[in-house]
Amino acid sequence: MSQKLVINKELVKVKGHYKVIIIKKDDFYNVLKLVKLRILNKEYEALMPPLNGMKKNTIDVNGLSVLISQYMSAIISGSGSTSSTTPAQMVLTTQSGTVNLQYTGSVNINSQGVSVYLQIFEEGGNYTFQYYYVGYDTTSNSYTTSEIELYASAFMNNTCSTCTTNYTDIIRIAYASVSFTKTSDSYLFIVWLIQFQNIPPYAVIFIPTFQNNSGIMASSIRVNSSYTVYFNNGNCTFTCSGNCPSAGLSGFIVYVQGNCIIIEFPIMGAIGTGVSSLEILICSNVAYGASGNVFFTISNTFTTTLTPPVSGGTFYLALATITLTFQTS
Repeated sequence: MSQKLVINKELVKVKGHYKVIIIKKDDFYNVLKLVKLRILNKEYEALMPPLNGMKKNTIDVNGLSVLISQYMSAIISGSGSTSSTTPAQMVLTTQSGTVNLQYTGSVNINSQGVSVYLQIFEEGGNYTFQYYYVGYDTTSNSYTTSEIELYASAFMNNTCSTCTTNYTDIIRIAYASVSFTKTSDSYLFIVWLIQFQNIPPYAVIFIPTFQNNSGIMASSIRVNSSYTVYFNNGNCTFTCSGNCPSAGLSGFIVYVQGNCIIIEFPIMGAIGTGVSSLEILICSNVAYGASGNVFFTISNTFTTTLTPPVSGGTFYLALATITLTFQTS
């Protein structure tokens, strides 16, 4: 018999907000301030405009679903491009065409660019991943916009000296209809915040690590990370690294349903001795690092019990589906 294991009580919420700031050139150093951000228990400083008064954007669920699919293929099997892709881009639709702000990783005078700052923190046992995209145009260009778009790419698997980094395509993940005018004597800043909230520890491996200034990315489960599901047949040591029947992540499907992106992972295990109630243990250990070094890991165990869909049934072969829903707003 088979039974579906659905992680449906803890939706991962995906939210996006933006802010457009236009200033006179003389106010450049008055607007940009050093802001303290956290990656778990470590702090670092980022140069950003003020973040108050941000407005909601629209998450591109189709674009984000493609990015998540490419990312999970890289995490599980190491597939995907090994050629670096542009980390981030903002596209501004104007009265005469488009203005493209490409990733630079810093803010400079008389130029255009985008920086990306990562923040990760734990609250109430769950995690939040935040990505701050700071776009700027400090040239003398002038234009009026009608729409702005945010493009991003994710990467993984560079937490060992000989490992290959895999990249997703650069894909549109958010957009907003907004009209503003940049004049030749003004500077433009666009701050865009994309955040994944309410992530249970056993699901952090499913959250894409977007390319960022710090270079921090997740490791493939082929290298320093691991994700194993154990099935208790009543005749084994039911612990992480125990001898119970087990399975790892091997395949998945991703689909869009309204404003949600749903990803499902089928897990199958031969139980052997039939059991009427099946305990399942998920053991996850996700490593994060940059430049060949592991900086931190997020480890967790999660247990649940499956009962046969038919009263009095017995499990000999377990087919469980781990389902995670990204709810966008």
